[in-house]
Amino acid sequence: MRSVIRRIAIVGLCIVLCTIFSSVSYAARPTVIKVAHDLSPDPYDPTHGFATVFKNYVESRTGGKYVVEIYPSSVLGKERERLELTRAGAIHVDLASVGGLSQLYQPAILLNTPFTYKSDKIVSAVLKSDFVKWMFEDMRKKTGLRSICVYEMGGLSCLTNNLRPISTPADMKSIKFRAMDDSQVAMFKALGANAVPMAWSETYTGLQTGVVQGQVNPISAIISVKLYEVQKYITLSRTLLGSHWVVVNDKWYSGLPADVRKIVDDGFYYAREAAAGLTQIVQAQGLDTLKKNGMEITALTDAQWEEFAKLGCPAVLDWAKTKMDPAIVDRFMDTVKKVEKEVESK
Repeated sequence: MRSVIRRIAIVGLCIVLCTIFSSVSYAARPTVIKVAHDLSPDPYDPTHGFATVFKNYVESRTGGKYVVEIYPSSVLGKERERLELTRAGAIHVDLASVGGLSQLYQPAILLNTPFTYKSDKIVSAVLKSDFVKWMFEDMRKKTGLRSICVYEMGGLSCLTNNLRPISTPADMKSIKFRAMDDSQVAMFKALGANAVPMAWSETYTGLQTGVVQGQVNPISAIISVKLYEVQKYITLSRTLLGSHWVVVNDKWYSGLPADVRKIVDDGFYYAREAAAGLTQIVQAQGLDTLKKNGMEITALTDAQWEEFAKLGCPAVLDWAKTKMDPAIVDRFMDTVKKVEKEVESK
């Protein structure tokens, strides 16, 4: 409860900061910063909340010299297209999903290894770990894209479907699940389900028409695009990490005046904290929203979660080792285990 209160307080602080910070006086015509993402412009969505806090902070602190334009709902293109536009400089900041980013930088997908994180505290510590910082630099060298941070966008993902409640891997049998990428294909196959690769922008229609019967996403994403209209059952399965990477055009970012870059960095910090706060709020209130809209909720016990973990996690790690240096995969899991011990010892 203290954590939730703290996160809510941070969200409030971010809003206050955006209105009372003293402005830097500039006379020049405003410079536009384009921020794009794939989710809806819902103020309670952690991703759009991230973009909004960043916008308000930067505009306030620069006295209007820099104006942030937000492009939600993939209006500037799907995942790969937005990343290429960011690399070309047409987009300055892309809030990229792990699945989308892994199309250009494969190791990013490791953060989505299923049934890996036992708690939100472990998630938070892993996202701030030296391993993730190493990935940022490795990605910059290999792709020319710079990542500033990774933020939570709704907590750990839940399984939803139209056929039946899910509490054991056996319940997954033959259900057609939308798969974000090949790692999810490997996970669903290991759990006995069928996997259908499908873009996020096509998921609602795919569920509505029966092309797929289920999917996996954080509660915030489920509510954001109203998947409760086309899904009956939800399992609080703690399946995957719900996160986005803050990806910027490296040349643009490096070319910012030092004082403006400091404001941009601070804006990303406050936005990340706000997104984490909104995640806590959505998790606390979201289940009521889903219940009111007719979804039946199943919560996995720790023992049931372990049964899913025994099948899903090794399958994806084995797949990952065929796509990248196995040493990187091992380093990631070593990081998770180290963080687990540190969190459990406190």
